[in-house]
Amino acid sequence: MKKYLTIILACMLFLSSFISVEAATDKYDLNTEDELLESTAEIMPYAKYIMNVQTTIIKKSSSSVGIRAEVYCSEKVSKIDIKFYLQKKSGSSWVTVGTNNITVSDVASTTKSITATGVSSGTYRARVTAKVTDRYGYSESATSTTGEIRV
Repeated sequence: MKKYLTIILACMLFLSSFISVEAATDKYDLNTEDELLESTAEIMPYAKYIMNVQTTIIKKSSSSVGIRAEVYCSEKVSKIDIKFYLQKKSGSSWVTVGTNNITVSDVASTTKSITATGVSSGTYRARVTAKVTDRYGYSESATSTTGEIRV
């Protein structure tokens, strides 16, 4: 019985080797004139270390605001220089009314905050520029800007 079963399976295997199977292929003609596509994605420049820079601004009191910066790198770097800018809206443009700097060393990411006091009433936003430097002196920068708040 085993012998007959082996012979039948061998014959089936032999006969199946002659059967060819093809996947259906769809063919499409692509014409660039048919449709115009607009890119909505923003192209981000390549950065070796900086993965993300984020900033937020909050009203702490009637005369002070807090600015927070978060910097994330792909690996540990020698230093991260963070420059904070407090900007006030004047007409349709923004005027820098205060700056501050913080430097941290030998980190891959950091979160730093500052408080700006003596702020008069108006519309404000914050900008943060992070400059990352590696141990060989290579550096790169990225900037983040908040939305506006009323004080």
